[in-house]
Amino acid sequence: MTRSDSPAGLSQLIARGLRKRCPICGIGRVFRSWFKMRDACPHCAYSFSREDGYWVGALIVNIAVAEVWFALLFAAVVLATMPDVAWQPLLVVGVVTNGLLPALFYPYSKTLWMAVHLYFVPSARSELS
Repeated sequence: MTRSDSPAGLSQLIARGLRKRCPICGIGRVFRSWFKMRDACPHCAYSFSREDGYWVGALIVNIAVAEVWFALLFAAVVLATMPDVAWQPLLVVGVVTNGLLPALFYPYSKTLWMAVHLYFVPSARSELS
């Protein structure tokens, strides 16, 4: 496979991340299973193996998504049930979703982090296996 000479834009990179596809070619699948990443893209050989600390960005993305979800949920429930706020159901739903959402969003946090990194650090395109 020959890489495209024109780099993908941010929206295209994010779309690839949301489909859990390689940020370079958009064809290869990044994950073997929900929690197991491939070492490299099976289509273009772009390496998914990174240096220590690289995936901290994906962790931050994952936590940010969970916290934004909870903030929206919290605001919606408080505004909808004022003045007698339903604290008990809000607590239960908040604990459950903040426990499940990071696991459900895990692969997306990694593919989206790779996409954003590739957009802001275009030299990373040269990291082929």
